[in-house]
Amino acid sequence: MPLLRKEDVIEGKITMNRSPRKRDGEVNDAHTMAADSQDTGATFTTASTDGMKLNRDVEENSVITFEPDEYSSAIFRTPPVSSRSLDDTDEFASAPLTLASSSRKGPGSVQSSAISKSSLRRHSSNDSPLLSPSRNSLRKGGMGSQMKFVESERSDRVKEVMEELTINKLNIKSLGLVGREQEKSLLESCFQKLCPPTTYGNDSNEEPNRPVQNQLVFIKGYSGIGKSVLARTLQKDIGASGVFVEGKYEFTSTDEPYSGVAQAFGKLCNEFEDCGEETVAHIASAIKENMREEALMLTSLIPEISILLDDEDLDSASVQSGPISAGREHERWKFAFRTFTRILGSYFTPIVMVLDDLQWADISSLDILDYLVSDVQNPNPLMIIGCFRSNEVDENSILYNRIQTLHGKSTKGAFQVTEIELQSCTLDSVNKIIMSLMGIDDESKTRDLAEVCYKRTLGNPFFLIEFMRMLDAEDLIEFNLGSLKWVWDVAKIENATMSTDNAVDLLKSRMRKLPYDVQLLLQYAACLGSSFSVAILDFVWSEHAMQKLGGENGDVPSMLKAIQGIQLVERFGYDELRWVHDKVQEAALSLSELVTPSFQFGLGMCLYHGLASTELDTQLFDVADLVNKGDRTGAIDVALLNLRAAKKARKMAALQSVSTYAAYGIEQLPDDDKWTLHRQMTLQLYSLGAEMEYALGNIRKAEEYIGIILDRDEFTPMETLLLKKMKAQILATAHLRWNEACDYGLVILKDLGYNFAWNRNLIPVQMLVAIRNLAKRVKMVSVEDAKNMRAIQNKKQNAVIDILKMMKHLTYSANDLPLCFLCVCKVIEMTLDHGIGLGSADCFATFGGVLMFLYKDHAAASHVCDLAFALQKRSGRRYIADTMHSTWAFVLVHMRPLHEGLNLTMEGYTQGLRDGDPLDSTNCLINRFVLLPYMMGRPLDTIIKEFPKIAPQLEESGITNNILTLKVWWQMMLNLRMPPSEESKKLEGEEFRQSEEKADSNMYVGNVNLAIGELLLFFGEDEERANRLLGEEKGKTYSELVQGYPPHGIETFHRGIAWFTMARKTGKRGHKSRAIKIRKEVAKWAEKGNPNAKDYNLFLTAEEAALHKKYQKADALYKQAIVHVCRIGHLFHAALYNERYAKYRLDVHGDDDDCKYHMGESIRYYAEWGALGKADQLRQEFL
Repeated sequence: MPLLRKEDVIEGKITMNRSPRKRDGEVNDAHTMAADSQDTGATFTTASTDGMKLNRDVEENSVITFEPDEYSSAIFRTPPVSSRSLDDTDEFASAPLTLASSSRKGPGSVQSSAISKSSLRRHSSNDSPLLSPSRNSLRKGGMGSQMKFVESERSDRVKEVMEELTINKLNIKSLGLVGREQEKSLLESCFQKLCPPTTYGNDSNEEPNRPVQNQLVFIKGYSGIGKSVLARTLQKDIGASGVFVEGKYEFTSTDEPYSGVAQAFGKLCNEFEDCGEETVAHIASAIKENMREEALMLTSLIPEISILLDDEDLDSASVQSGPISAGREHERWKFAFRTFTRILGSYFTPIVMVLDDLQWADISSLDILDYLVSDVQNPNPLMIIGCFRSNEVDENSILYNRIQTLHGKSTKGAFQVTEIELQSCTLDSVNKIIMSLMGIDDESKTRDLAEVCYKRTLGNPFFLIEFMRMLDAEDLIEFNLGSLKWVWDVAKIENATMSTDNAVDLLKSRMRKLPYDVQLLLQYAACLGSSFSVAILDFVWSEHAMQKLGGENGDVPSMLKAIQGIQLVERFGYDELRWVHDKVQEAALSLSELVTPSFQFGLGMCLYHGLASTELDTQLFDVADLVNKGDRTGAIDVALLNLRAAKKARKMAALQSVSTYAAYGIEQLPDDDKWTLHRQMTLQLYSLGAEMEYALGNIRKAEEYIGIILDRDEFTPMETLLLKKMKAQILATAHLRWNEACDYGLVILKDLGYNFAWNRNLIPVQMLVAIRNLAKRVKMVSVEDAKNMRAIQNKKQNAVIDILKMMKHLTYSANDLPLCFLCVCKVIEMTLDHGIGLGSADCFATFGGVLMFLYKDHAAASHVCDLAFALQKRSGRRYIADTMHSTWAFVLVHMRPLHEGLNLTMEGYTQGLRDGDPLDSTNCLINRFVLLPYMMGRPLDTIIKEFPKIAPQLEESGITNNILTLKVWWQMMLNLRMPPSEESKKLEGEEFRQSEEKADSNMYVGNVNLAIGELLLFFGEDEERANRLLGEEKGKTYSELVQGYPPHGIETFHRGIAWFTMARKTGKRGHKSRAIKIRKEVAKWAEKGNPNAKDYNLFLTAEEAALHKKYQKADALYKQAIVHVCRIGHLFHAALYNERYAKYRLDVHGDDDDCKYHMGESIRYYAEWGALGKADQLRQEFL
């Protein structure tokens, strides 16, 4: 198997093949059936002549085998082969205590497996290599409860198996999906679009016969309606190479970030337990190569990832140094999830991920769902199914609005959104369910019972099953062993169930029949979430229930066995249980009046003070959510707990969760001494709150938090630096008061003791002096010196560089270039004087561009860029995209062949994504896929083909200038393929309509003018082009508005061609002087060594010679220009040069044959370029 390559992961070209795994539920012998998912370690033989016998070896490694005779086969049912893997649903298969034999490998036997590495990491917070945190790691006690729980499960296995085979029980576990044929068909059709049957779902290695379109399916309906059951019907369609995983959100922990996503990815990682060591090694290699730091980041959320990484790798993975904004952190997590999914998707094909109870999902989870399904760079099929309660999602909910947004995004073709709504079951479906539960084939026999059940349950499947459980428990339905039939009295049922309102009431009725302590334990377990650790439950029972509520010293494993016995909870991992349905948890919470806000607060504080630090960090969000349900105020411990939770969520870029925890913490701060005794905690909570509200777009709330801190005098400038920085950014980006933001930036620097500006009016002069002095100074610094520079250790100096870098961007956006360049100079001065800061490398790159255009000093600019790259290597990946973009776009593009920029800008784009830098990463993306290919004369169709892939990424970034740049250039290239006409000269079409766009930035106006100029040039409208340059475009050409950016060269060159054409046509001195001025400028580029200007210079010099009637010189230069441009493969210039030379030969020399030859060459190159309309026009006119 080939190793995954870094560029394949980033560019979405992963195509990893592997041998099929043994899938869920597969067996090797036709006469042997695996037990249901809860019957791990047992095999059943379908026939025997010796009567029913239970063979059990006394050895620990044994296999239980039932051999039923003819009579016993009537009493005991053998369930069908389970479609789910035992490892997926029952951790006993991987527990150290198991009934499965580790030595026998006969047909149908279930072999034990070692506990997964991921399970160890997830559950172990101490030195124990096998078991999750027990009370020993919590505070006291030992492994007793946990071991008793496992041993109790083991000892009751035979009894459970026999009970499940008994015919006089409702057939609940084998109940399938009933009455959902239409919805199931729609879901399966979505799956087939994802994975055509000819490609996936079997062992074929064929390539897909059509492009993969990710599928996003929302299944909605009331609780208990069967949403999850419908989603699970796809498990059988996954195939040997695919995987089906689930995650679930909790109504008790809506602030916990990524909980459902983390569960699903954890299960996805656990799938590697079934893979060979070689395969795991390949995947681990891809992860380490493409996302080593990000893998470390993700392990804090998904510990199971550690199965793919060695401890040494995790320990040695470097992390980002220095402060990083919430927005950049959010982008980094997006990159991490996407890259991880691409890598796993190269092995598991397809991935189907179900996220249940999405109505309780946090915003960050919805963001991840959006990012994954809309990832156009992921070639591997992905299906995400989101289930939610329709009655809890209205037009004002976050989920509803996100679904509408996803519908809009899906129209671009990256993925498809489908909504499936489940209604209550019909009477016929209710009857079929009852028939299946009772094992009855004749629907007429159960019709009367079905009518009563339908009336009581309104056709809700979960309610119906609970209702049938209740009827069975109350002996309202009975199995007659004499007749082997179920019997009931409809009238008796109707009278006895008049007060039954809903499933929760039925569940509470079942629970109240349990002993008091078991009921109490149920309520504690419900407070711990949709799944809970046995060790944690045992801890709160001993530390809270017995001491606070007078609970007896009951045995927790025994009580849990009673709870499992009535099927309220099920196994979920080695030491965890989960509720079989959220309605069961809801019933337990409302079982009595015990679970009040005060009770939950007390329970949360018990965990907060009692858990060991490492275990508390694992359970932090759950504990904080419990505590925050209380009604206490002024509790400093609560404030500290919420600060800790906010910081953890901040590391995960869960912006809304940080905001919520910070707000809770601020509410708990005591009014009397929060500014004195708890000064630092207060500052941190307000700073986190302000940062998150700003990142979420809640500007007013952010300004409120900022104002509260900045209005006080007791904080130092360093302590309030983050808030002041946010204030400047809000002034600029939210209120568009750019100049005021720049002035405030100078105030921040002054408060830090760095008052560098002489006078606001003298800044242009100060800038020129600083540039001149630095230009001399940097020439004396060698690349080796830069490599040996140390990082700045002084916090205040680092803070000054950070603010100067912010000022660089603010002043550039405010078009205050003198102050912008002066800030750049000051960063370089500090770097040379004190050492490397986080903004040093990209400021050196910018300074190279300054030297290039102010002093035309190519050698110095090149040297400064070398220094920038050396400094970047020393300072890590932070701001690397900024450095790469600045060095290429403003310096190297004028010194190296254009094609060298392709790899550099692609690397800048990739590293920018990893660094969480949407601005510079998309700047590099635009250069790589739009500007450079066009400037190199690549075929238009080849260029345009990439636009649908990069458009969603640009839209996602929210960088308006780059979004509009793509739209303008896209429409321009579409028009160039059209026949010349009045319509094709206008930027009005499918991708962009100039008449409807109101933007007015320099970049936008420059791009529009450049695009119109290109259309007029290639369509031969020289006079109209000249009129625009003298009219509406005067002073607003691309080169004037966007100085030094890559298209500056080609726009200037093409403008020169237009002026020479008009000078020859009209003889006007003004046209001639403008043309010659541009020719001289281009000549200087060539003299300075710009390889991309060589043919520009040859062609314009030929044009000038023709204008001055130096025809022999002109002929030679035209031919040299044509030969050169054909050699470097720039199609559009090969076509243009031949066209202009053909017309010259006809007009000046009257050489019709030479004209036709070169016009034929022009037509050929135009056709190759993709300008078919232009080629047809020339063919009709000249050939």
